[in-house]
Amino acid sequence: MWRRLAAVLLLTLVAIAVRGAWGVYDKSKESSVLKVESEAKLDELSQREQELREDIAALRSQQGIEGELRERYDLAREGEGVVVILNQPESPPSAPPTRLERFKGWFSW
Repeated sequence: MWRRLAAVLLLTLVAIAVRGAWGVYDKSKESSVLKVESEAKLDELSQREQELREDIAALRSQQGIEGELRERYDLAREGEGVVVILNQPESPPSAPPTRLERFKGWFSW
């Protein structure tokens, strides 16, 4: 009887240990995924920081300020003209041929 009780107790302890190890494994896997996501976000933020530093450097010059004002507010200097480019209007779609027109098309050489 004591052997069976010891075996059940040992089996219970092994089950508890396996359950704990499995929980640690799950957390490790989740941490790995979060680490990859965090590194990707860090790379994205580093790239954005570099772009912002370049923009700040450009805005420190008179030419950069003028370029930004022209782009953002459509400003021009005195004496400059404006060129407006219009697209060609599209022709309206033609109606499909009628049966009579298709019949005539078969016999026209």
